[in-house]
Amino acid sequence: MRFHSSYGHKTDVINVLMRTEVAVKSRVAVGEGAIGNIGSILKQSSAGERVVLLTQPTLVETWGATVGEVLTESGYETTIVALPDGEECKSHESLLRIWTQMQESKLDRSDTLVAVGGGALSDVAGFAASTYLRGIRSVIVPTTLLAQVDAAIGGKTGINLPAGKNLAGTFHFPDCVIIDTETLKTLPKRELLSGLGEIVKYAYIESTIAEQTDYQPGPRTLYRVLSELLLGEGFSADSSAMLGIIIACVKMKMAVVGKDPYEGELRRCLNLGHTLAHAVEKATAYQVSHGEAVAIGLVFACRLATDRGVFNQEDTDKLVEMLTKSGLASEIPESASVDLIIKGIAFDKKRQGDHIKFVLPLRPVGSVELNAQIKISDFEELLKND
Repeated sequence: MRFHSSYGHKTDVINVLMRTEVAVKSRVAVGEGAIGNIGSILKQSSAGERVVLLTQPTLVETWGATVGEVLTESGYETTIVALPDGEECKSHESLLRIWTQMQESKLDRSDTLVAVGGGALSDVAGFAASTYLRGIRSVIVPTTLLAQVDAAIGGKTGINLPAGKNLAGTFHFPDCVIIDTETLKTLPKRELLSGLGEIVKYAYIESTIAEQTDYQPGPRTLYRVLSELLLGEGFSADSSAMLGIIIACVKMKMAVVGKDPYEGELRRCLNLGHTLAHAVEKATAYQVSHGEAVAIGLVFACRLATDRGVFNQEDTDKLVEMLTKSGLASEIPESASVDLIIKGIAFDKKRQGDHIKFVLPLRPVGSVELNAQIKISDFEELLKND
């Protein structure tokens, strides 16, 4: 399968239906008004009669209600459950609540768990779906930009533990991800920028993905499109390039997951910037959002790569300028304890002994090294001398 990206303005509904090359049968539908298709999508997959719909307090009366109405009108017996906003929902308490509600709603293996919300909600929803009755179908309706371009796609699920983020979880691929670009128009600016952090990451791994999968970049790379956008008119939900950017990120992630569903090697490219990002999130009690932390982690990775002679200082400076002009931070906040960040890195899932498997950006922008071995002590030295 060849994936081609474009960044032109689209006003009609676009459906991108993709299946990975392994035994993973996720579909992704993208377009304005895509939420209206959820009933027909469930019927196409021969879903059962019952749905537990997870959403968040800020969405119960808006997108959660909209999806609930579409499901009810489509003939599904629907129970709505609101979980806490943000990372707070990724807890064992939330997991138990979801399991209990699915049991009380008498869900069987033909029934469906639907999640309408951000990336944190899709993480815990996927974990619940993967473990209830040893696995039931799930549909993710991401309403944040970060979830649309990354978190809702690819089958990684999980909850947070006291020691760190996503330390308990599974790989569980949703039946479908429904991305409705209308939801972006109601996002606060900070939520939009959080998604931008992940989008910028994709610009720095696009060449590696194209080299190792069937993904085919458009006439202009995502890096070039973002450079022009962020250093020019700026980033907004109304940008004419937005839909094309989302589709490009979706296609990249689906291409990677299709080649490497369980993070054998290639999928590690998606972790660019994340080692430091997760530690910063934990050290700030998640006051720094995931996308904001990824932007900080990406800058750190570029500086580390520059110090090692495999990346350019001018490209690092340009990244900082792009982030700063868009409103994203590029430095670790002063409120974050370096000692706590180092402790968080020490608990990273990619740790092997006293090293971390680290993704390093390479020249030219778009290429990465997947398995750089960085000593934890080197992180400590770099962070304390930064």
